[in-house]
Amino acid sequence: MEDLGLKFRKIIYFFIALFIIALIVTIVCLLILKYEVEGEDNMPFELTQLVVVSTAEGKDIEGEKTWNFNLTQYNDIFLTISKNKNYKETEIIKKVIIENLKVEEKPIKGEIVAYMISSSRDTTYEYKDEYLIKDNLQFKGDEETNLKERTIANQGGVISFRYVNTNLRRIFIR
Repeated sequence: MEDLGLKFRKIIYFFIALFIIALIVTIVCLLILKYEVEGEDNMPFELTQLVVVSTAEGKDIEGEKTWNFNLTQYNDIFLTISKNKNYKETEIIKKVIIENLKVEEKPIKGEIVAYMISSSRDTTYEYKDEYLIKDNLQFKGDEETNLKERTIANQGGVISFRYVNTNLRRIFIR
């Protein structure tokens, strides 16, 4: 009889232990799911400002007697990253990666291309293949922000890139 009671207790202990393990796994999974859905709520840095400056330019294609313009639209995007005032610990920015840039709806006219700031001292943007943003745009954390070198101050700063809508329209004036 004692042998049967001991086996019964072992089975009960086994199921209690199994229930506790299943409960712990369920709680951990729910916490992971909550984090995936809501994300971090007290980040050390936050995006505090997004500014888009849009300009257009007409470039003369032909000679002096007729005006033949090719219109291009430029959209400069400036993102300001600042330290979160509610975050009490000390953190530094190691790098900022901007990725998954997508044009949701193509324009009726023109072609949209994204460019990073050029490293040339003479001009801010150069429309060469080497400055195209293909997969992502990275800014490394540094002492100070330098857009030409694609660095951002380790406590926050401004990063920038440009979308260009080319071949919008040709205007002929005679």
